[in-house]
Amino acid sequence: MVRYFPEKGDNTEQVFKIVKERYMIGDIKKIIVATTSGSTALKAVNFFPVDDLVIVTHQAGFRIPGELEISDEALEKLHNKGISVVTATHALAGIDRAIRKKHGTWEISEIIADALRIFGQGTKVCVEIVLMAADAGAIKMEDVIAVGGTGRGADTAWVMKAAHSHMFFDLRMKELLCKPKET
Repeated sequence: MVRYFPEKGDNTEQVFKIVKERYMIGDIKKIIVATTSGSTALKAVNFFPVDDLVIVTHQAGFRIPGELEISDEALEKLHNKGISVVTATHALAGIDRAIRKKHGTWEISEIIADALRIFGQGTKVCVEIVLMAADAGAIKMEDVIAVGGTGRGADTAWVMKAAHSHMFFDLRMKELLCKPKET
């Protein structure tokens, strides 16, 4: 049964409980979690086996040129626990965003991102982090659980069949576990 939150934003503990219940069925081997500062990732460590956890962060320079948003302290804690951390160019932005900003025209990947936002920012994030994790070789092309959010914290989770970004149309949104009603 899908859980709908009344508000978008930080519903992290509830999302992780829902994801853990689905994960415990046993057919999913990887949980992909988006994090900006590292706080959502560090909370995930308390819910899921570290071997089955993949953390995906914003690319360097997302807010400030040359800088990561995830804290060095959070990265160190995650690495010390042996957790896979992927930092990569956003699958649904990258060069397309640069073209839009410079030339005022929209490119395909950003149109796809906007279309996914119809279902909520968290859904767009879930798709993007699975593509990024797949492209980094951190996951296999199998069913995974993706956890994303709107702003800070987690508010959305999907079971998805992973795909690489160049095979985008092989990605499958299989089960919506939770999301906010308001997108």
